Amino acid sequence: MGGKCRGLLILALAAFLLVLRPVPAQCATEPWYADLDNHWARPYIQVLHDEGVTDGWILYFNGNPRSYYRPDWESTRAQLAVLLCKVFRLPEFSPPVPSYPDVPTTYEFIENKPGWKWIEGALNGGIAFVPPGSPFLPDSPISRQDAVELLIRALDLYDYAVGLSDQEVQSFLSLFKDKGQVAPDRRHTMACAIKLGIIDGYEDDTLRPAQSMRRSEAATVVYRSCLIRVTATTDVFSPDGDGVDDTVTFFLSHLRNRNIVQWQMEVRDLQGKVVHAFTPYGSEGSPPEVLTWDGKNAAGQMVPAGQYTYQAWVKDKHNNQFFSIKKPLTLIRHSLSGYCAPTKCKDGTPLNVTASTVPGAVSVSAHFANGDVLYLTPSQENTRWTGSKIVGPSLPLGNQPVVIRAEFPYATREITVFFTREKDLWLSPSLDPNPARKGQTVKLLCAASQGINSVTAEVFGQSLHLELNPAGIWAGDVRVPMTVEEGDYPVVFRGTDGEDQLENTIILSVSGSTAASVTYVLTK
Repeated sequence: MGGKCRGLLILALAAFLLVLRPVPAQCATEPWYADLDNHWARPYIQVLHDEGVTDGWILYFNGNPRSYYRPDWESTRAQLAVLLCKVFRLPEFSPPVPSYPDVPTTYEFIENKPGWKWIEGALNGGIAFVPPGSPFLPDSPISRQDAVELLIRALDLYDYAVGLSDQEVQSFLSLFKDKGQVAPDRRHTMACAIKLGIIDGYEDDTLRPAQSMRRSEAATVVYRSCLIRVTATTDVFSPDGDGVDDTVTFFLSHLRNRNIVQWQMEVRDLQGKVVHAFTPYGSEGSPPEVLTWDGKNAAGQMVPAGQYTYQAWVKDKHNNQFFSIKKPLTLIRHSLSGYCAPTKCKDGTPLNVTASTVPGAVSVSAHFANGDVLYLTPSQENTRWTGSKIVGPSLPLGNQPVVIRAEFPYATREITVFFTREKDLWLSPSLDPNPARKGQTVKLLCAASQGINSVTAEVFGQSLHLELNPAGIWAGDVRVPMTVEEGDYPVVFRGTDGEDQLENTIILSVSGSTAASVTYVLTK
């Protein structure tokens, strides 16, 4: 590279996290490029070529193909995006409608090299910084600051970059004379690249952020940036044995031709102590693509809930050691218990639902068989929850489930408890008047539970069907026969809900004749 090296993106920190995607089929390796034999960038492009991720121009001479990389040509925005997709194993993507007006389905990023699906893959994989609907400008030369933006996104460092304080951004950019030439929307990613050693300036202490990047420079920066990177299926998991998020899976990606001879993957607590290492010290050879952790240490014991970090490192054959970016991992354990009381209820009875959560939940709700939802009220730092519901006819009869659902910041847990709604059948009869005299009309009245749909009354050898009046009382009339003797007579009320029957008896006292009864006798 000679005197040009300060003008290139220089990666002192050569290992970063990748966002692993389903791995597409590896591209077929092109013939070696005829224009690279004496080029300073040959060693770096050679590795990428052997990975099958480079693209060049293929020309035919007398029917024989010759490949050209054209290292000193300006790299276009599309060419760098495609290279990053291939290196970082982001698959092609084909939405129903192209996302960019200037990248149609027929677009070629290099002659005879279709590029539409790769550009869509960059957008789908979170690399592209151009919002859908805006021009992507695929054939425009990519500037140094835009190349850094793409690389920061591909390395999963964008959130880290935008999290830098304004003071930090100003501090790192102020190292260069032309700091004011950095575009406002590139200041954070450029400062991040400077902080991590990803980019250096020129010998005159300038960044030249708007200067175009050559294809050789783009290949070199990609080579140096992707020795090892790691991502996880989640940054929060809960190994509490309930079958939900009990493990976390790590995905490792690296350039296979970088001559890696040793690797290690570690999980550490916030004090820096290793709580789990996937090998005793470091395994020989290249790391696997997938690792899974169940939250246990080397002794097979569960580590405490809390904040952790994960990081991988590799060594190449020259004994150079490279680390992935240290990423946070939260381990939590969820506990949900609860019950209903009383376990047997009749209509009108308050049913109390109680739940306990560890840690404190965001909300807890009880879901009933009829679709009703009861939201419980928290206490004790959101670890104890209570609520009450009046049992009524809208709920099914018999043994029925109540699903208690707890919403935690990073998870949802459910348990099922039970209570029984018993039939609440009752009759409350009365007579008016009572006692009654011979020949007198007596009103038969009966209040009943809501489920009763038929009421009869049996008295003096008669069976009478009562009618439900507007007041909700079953009612009927009976005349005391003149021929009965004085005394007590049972009036048997019977009610049914169509399935079960119950009865209640009340005594009618009959006394002697009245003036009316004397008239009745004289008439007879």
